[in-house]
This record gives sequence, structure tokens and C-alpha cells, in this order.
Amino acid sequence: MDNSNFNPLDLTGRKILVTGASSGIGKATAIYLSKLGAQIILSGRNEERLNETMLQLNGGNHQILAADLAKEEELGPFFDQMVQDGVKLNGMVHCAGIPYVMPLQSLTKKRLSDVMETNFFPFIELVRQYAKKKFSSGGSIVCISSILSVQPRAYESGYIASKAAMNAAVTSLAFELAKKGIRINGVLAGNIMTEMVEETLKEYANEEHLNNVIEKSLLGVGKPDDIASVCAFLISDMATFITGRNMYADGGFL
Repeated sequence: MDNSNFNPLDLTGRKILVTGASSGIGKATAIYLSKLGAQIILSGRNEERLNETMLQLNGGNHQILAADLAKEEELGPFFDQMVQDGVKLNGMVHCAGIPYVMPLQSLTKKRLSDVMETNFFPFIELVRQYAKKKFSSGGSIVCISSILSVQPRAYESGYIASKAAMNAAVTSLAFELAKKGIRINGVLAGNIMTEMVEETLKEYANEEHLNNVIEKSLLGVGKPDDIASVCAFLISDMATFITGRNMYADGGFL
């Protein structure tokens, strides 16, 4: 038997939705998966930046669908657009989300609701839509969480709660989705230097704080590609026996 072309990471013929693809981990993941042969559906709110991502993708037949995922009523039509060509989805990587630094005294019910509306509720609705037979043919779902959900720090209770909710949902949803031939896993990302993180650090932290963070991680601060590669593994056939897991990709932070 000739196994010279054997490559379980080959995603040729796979159609994969990547949310938050306009920057950071989402952008890196979209590019990484395209290099493995996948057809990518790019989603985000900033169409100009999505176009910038599109220009860096390998191959063709990719698609941009700008969307505000917080608008639940728009997600059904959003998925309808993805399968207009008659080809169902084979995977989804949910990277969209925002950091949220807010001390307890300012953490009102309204502000807490806002962060859940952005970081958690859309994730559930995306999974619900993806799981419909008309939109997917089994496959794999990956969501980006944070190592802070298991190793918290001050002033980020709202953000941490939204990511912890996602972690818990992954373990429960796996039971229902397995019946549909769908795997679902989370990636607890460590300290990854994205544009969004850089802006947050500039506003709320100083160089000493950043150095302390770096020192706590055995492998220092990571790059978006460090998470994109984990997503590729979980999407691919190399992970066909993994579901309901939240995988640490934290550079040894814990």
C-alpha cells in the first residue's frame, strides 16, 4: 500500500466557518486552515478587515459574510447564505469575542449582560444553527476560550464568567452533538499577543505587569498561529476520537 500521500491534517474539500476572522486568532486560524486546503467562510463585523484576511488565504472559493453575531435573529439567514452553493459545512471555529476589564463596583447587571451577549450567547446560537442537517454534515466545532477561566485574575469577572460558561457548555453539548456526528471542543488560550490584547494592555496595564505575565508562562507569550495550529488539529481527522474537551494551549502558564 502506498502511503506517500497520507496526511490526516489535509482539509481539502472541507468547508469551514471561522468567526472573528478579521483579526487576531480568528484571522490566523482562517489563514492556517486555508493552507491545509480548506474552503473558508470568513465572518466578522469589519468587512474591510475581512477583505484583508481574504487576500492572505491560500486557494480560492472562499467567502466573506460580515455579521453581528449578537443579533440572534440574523443567524438563520446567515447560515442560509453559507450553503447557497449546495455545499454544507464540515467545521466551525468560533473565535469572535471581546476582552472585558471591569472592577466589581462597576460590574452592573447591564454590563454583565453585555459581555455575555457578545462572548457566550452567540456561541450557543451558532452551535444550534450549525447542528441543523441543512447546514452541516457532521464535522467538528472548536471554540476559543481563555486560560483565565481556570486561572482567574482581578477585574475580569465578567469576561471570565463568559468563558467559563463556554467551557461548561462544551462538555454538555458534546452529548447531544455526538448523535449528529459532530465533535465539539474548546481551546483555552494562554497569553497570546493579538492586536486586541495589545490595546487592552496599553489601556489597563504597564510594562512591569506584562513582564510578570511573561515570566509566569514557561514558553512566554504566544502568537496567534500557536492557537491556530491547535484548532487545525481539532478540526482535522487527527482528532476524530476527541470531543467534549477543553484543551489547554497556555504555554505552560498553569
